[in-house]
Amino acid sequence: MKSAKSSALVILLIASLPCLSIHVLAQNKQTKLADIFENIDRLNGNDMIERLAAQRSSFNKNHSKNSLPKAEYIINRNNLTLISFNGLDYYVKNNRVIGIQGLNLSDEVLNQITDKLVLLDSIQFNYTERSNTEHFNPNVDFQKIRNIDRQFMLTLRILLSTVRDIAALTKSENPSLTVEANVAKMRLPNIDKGAEKSNMQSLVLLSK
Repeated sequence: MKSAKSSALVILLIASLPCLSIHVLAQNKQTKLADIFENIDRLNGNDMIERLAAQRSSFNKNHSKNSLPKAEYIINRNNLTLISFNGLDYYVKNNRVIGIQGLNLSDEVLNQITDKLVLLDSIQFNYTERSNTEHFNPNVDFQKIRNIDRQFMLTLRILLSTVRDIAALTKSENPSLTVEANVAKMRLPNIDKGAEKSNMQSLVLLSK
């Protein structure tokens, strides 16, 4: 009788092992995901754009070489980073948009979004470096600096316009489908027609 009970207990334990293993694996997966999202870098993209613009404006009023605004990337991030633009959370890693929270997007569309944002991010970074370098030129050309700074500000505005346009696409009943269908139609960069020709030339040259 004891032998039968022991055998039944052993069978019950063996049968329960897969369930226990699945439960443990699920708990481990949830723990790892929680750790990833707890340790993820977070950035408010709109605030950063405003800060970069404000720093350049403030510097241009003071013209102190000791307070030259540092060139900073917004999108170019090696670590997994959550960057918020206009209420959308972009997951960025290794200078690439790998996902947008709440949207189910194909790799093709994510690549198109990456191309738009990374190009503009690289251009604004390059403009800052060019402006800063010109300030240390023995034959400094302030008109050249003013032109570079205007292009820098324009690029930030284009970046704001681009993320605003993407956010607007998500206001439909099927946001993922709307983004999939319309992102490719957005101009790169997203420039108003009045300034498109001259600014497109300078932006394209810088991107090469």
